Amino acid sequence: MSESQTIIIGGGIVGICAAYFLARRGAAVTLLEQGTIDDSASTGNAGLISIGHAPIPRPGLTLKALMWMFDPTSPIYIRPRLDLNLLRWFWGFRRACGRDRFKHNMDILAAHGWPAGQCVGQLVEEEKLDCDYHPIGQMEAFRTEAGLKAGEEEAKMLRGYGYEAEVMDGDELRRREPAFRDDVLGAVLFTDRAFAHPGKLIAQMADRARKHGARLHMQTEVAELLVVNGRCVGVLTKAGDRLEADAVVLAAGAWSPRLARQVGLRIPMEPAKGYHVDLTRPEPCLNVACVMAERFVAVTPMGDCLRLAGTLELSGINRRIVQRRVDMLRRGARLYLHGIDEAPSGEPWCGLRPCIADGLPIVGWAGTVDRLFIATGHAMMGFGLGALAGRIACECVLADEPSVDISGLRADRFR
Repeated sequence: MSESQTIIIGGGIVGICAAYFLARRGAAVTLLEQGTIDDSASTGNAGLISIGHAPIPRPGLTLKALMWMFDPTSPIYIRPRLDLNLLRWFWGFRRACGRDRFKHNMDILAAHGWPAGQCVGQLVEEEKLDCDYHPIGQMEAFRTEAGLKAGEEEAKMLRGYGYEAEVMDGDELRRREPAFRDDVLGAVLFTDRAFAHPGKLIAQMADRARKHGARLHMQTEVAELLVVNGRCVGVLTKAGDRLEADAVVLAAGAWSPRLARQVGLRIPMEPAKGYHVDLTRPEPCLNVACVMAERFVAVTPMGDCLRLAGTLELSGINRRIVQRRVDMLRRGARLYLHGIDEAPSGEPWCGLRPCIADGLPIVGWAGTVDRLFIATGHAMMGFGLGALAGRIACECVLADEPSVDISGLRADRFR
């Protein structure tokens, strides 16, 4: 193939996988990341590959979100502030919580789940990734009758899309996973899902991208998209370097809207801060990743550690660690599991998930200018959907028909 230059902005899972797929097919690729590979939201998440997962906005959540806004210890905390963009985002979020819109979003995400899960599994197998990948499912555990009933309803909904979900009572749960406390009433096992160590997977995919010829530049911030005659022709870095390209892929996560605005594209996105803390593996320890449903805490076994991750904090773009938010992880997990209080912990981490108001990511051409592809906004599902988004970016840049229908994820749907 004739060599053309593609610039990728962002070194999370979407950008790294886009660089990998393009380079593997012989394209010239330059990836620019403002931080480092191990500093992105992709590397510190819970490691859940949650195919078929519902979007964040869903029926009944609007009122809860308003109530949680004034409680800094709530699972979803929106720091009250006078911010027009936040108000617009919340208005779009409210609309997406309607039943018809939720069904529309679920149809799209469910259809993307199968190829997304297969994409990750194929990468692990073909590239021999050593990343604690376990295609053995994920659980959601419940301490209340209302929670368990909601879990059963979600399992029924996902079965309607062809996914497998097994409901079990507390006794069966403890037979399989002795780490659970006696007052946990039951769980749902989503058998089609998987989990892995996100930091290891991203680092090794970056290594594979380099081996195929991709150039990955860290600590390189993009200041401006360069547009000539309605076509994106490259970028200008903050250091003043002008880099030209035949196509640009914007996969900068929570930092994407700033650059998109330069080409007249509005992305209603809020950065949602999430936290994790790794514990020394307690005994007994979970064998399968599990979300403690009522507390919104994900617990994932990763090698000799047990990762506690979760919370959504909408407080703008910042990496400040709020200790009470970190403490919520251990407090939430201890209600479900033995040994949490006794396990020593490492340093807390936080990252910014890119949450688009309508609950769907953007994967598609910008529409406002030519040769700018947008792949961002995967919220809490980036680790599961990101590899597929990177592959789709590659397919579109190389003028292939995308292997998955992306018409519902258009970049210009917010005009």
